Amino acid sequence: MNETAEFVQFAINQWREKRDEAFCAHNLNLEEVYAKGEFESIPADCLMAVCYVDAYACVQAKIRSKTE
Repeated sequence: MNETAEFVQFAINQWREKRDEAFCAHNLNLEEVYAKGEFESIPADCLMAVCYVDAYACVQAKIRSKTE
């Protein structure tokens, strides 16, 4: 299970980096987009990165809940 948790953390870090780069490339403010919840209007690469970060974060939460 430890290897899985490490991979998930690695994936989160990689997708956060891609997300941040995509938002920067499109001159978007990440915090504003999250605050407004207007994900349908952001470019596809930004949306894909947001979805992957959120999906891996959900997996991470599930892993942590099983180890506690």
